[in-house]
Amino acid sequence: MKKNYYKKTIDLSEAESRQLLTLGDSLIEKGFLRQFSGQQTKVLLYLLTHLKEANKIEIQLPLAAGSLGLEMNELKKSLKGLSQLGIINYQKTEQNNLFNCFLNLEAVLKTESQLEKETETQITGTEVREQLIKSNSASKRELASALISFLPPNNRNLHRREEIKSWLNDFEPQMLKELVRRVDKWLKRQGGNDHLQGAYAYLKAIVNNWYQAEITSYEKLKKQDKLHRETKELARAYGIRSFSSNTAQLKTFQAWLTGEQALSKELALAAIREAVRRKRDGQPSLKYVEDNFINPIKELGINNLADFRRWLQKEMDGQAGDADQRDQAKTKSEAKQNNSKTKQRKNNTKQDDNNYKWKDFFIDFDKYKE
Repeated sequence: MKKNYYKKTIDLSEAESRQLLTLGDSLIEKGFLRQFSGQQTKVLLYLLTHLKEANKIEIQLPLAAGSLGLEMNELKKSLKGLSQLGIINYQKTEQNNLFNCFLNLEAVLKTESQLEKETETQITGTEVREQLIKSNSASKRELASALISFLPPNNRNLHRREEIKSWLNDFEPQMLKELVRRVDKWLKRQGGNDHLQGAYAYLKAIVNNWYQAEITSYEKLKKQDKLHRETKELARAYGIRSFSSNTAQLKTFQAWLTGEQALSKELALAAIREAVRRKRDGQPSLKYVEDNFINPIKELGINNLADFRRWLQKEMDGQAGDADQRDQAKTKSEAKQNNSKTKQRKNNTKQDDNNYKWKDFFIDFDKYKE
């Protein structure tokens, strides 16, 4: 038997209220509010209760901010977000405190699932991602559509959508846009067009790495990327071609490039190359590199290649101990001995010549005795 339901209405209006807003439970349960942030929801409710003819809205920004308990910059940010979602179309006004816009009521009433279905039927995942990558800014809805496009349609379940929603709250939009670009590039290298088995797993591995490294801003991401590139350069200079970012060796390289006494990539590279050059009997250990180059550089406050070369010439080249220095010392000693022998031969020759000359000019004084 079909049950009869009676609508219950809760009236939160006051006697002087001029506009009433009715919001049904079924619309909320279908995800109506999921497409908005908390502040955007507050601002949207304010706009809906200040609607004029032809869906036009005109509000005083200071009054709205005070009513909603928001800072002015927070209010403007929420209005911009609603504009990016297509909910409002605002018009610039000469008065800074006055805000005019038109409300797109159809966009307001569409639930998040309806919007995603429309997007999926209109364009492919590849096109969704290309549009996002080329755009100067992106809404949360566009980011969510691009992220979920890496999954086959039959795997786009509620669990995945909730997972992506948490990323939208935890990471800056520019980071997620960069995430889409990287995974899309990887997907094309693998030969996948729209989506491919493993693409979402690759995407999730990057996100997990961000969580572990506590990277939540785009600036931190750029610093991490720079550190990763420089670490790879040090590894290649040391002789490592195949490696994982979690190996102890790479963590040692990263320690040289970070912290209060962080070295520049150029100085660290110079230290490794010098250690490899001097250690001719095999690859130097990282401890050898640290003890003989990295630590002295830090202790002496050397911060450029010119000072590093002068230090090498003054300190390192004057020490005996490693193979290269012994070879140099041996060469110098042999050269000195050879010079001494040559000099001695010259002296002997000169002496013989002198003796020969005195022999030629010998005078027999006894012959001329009186």
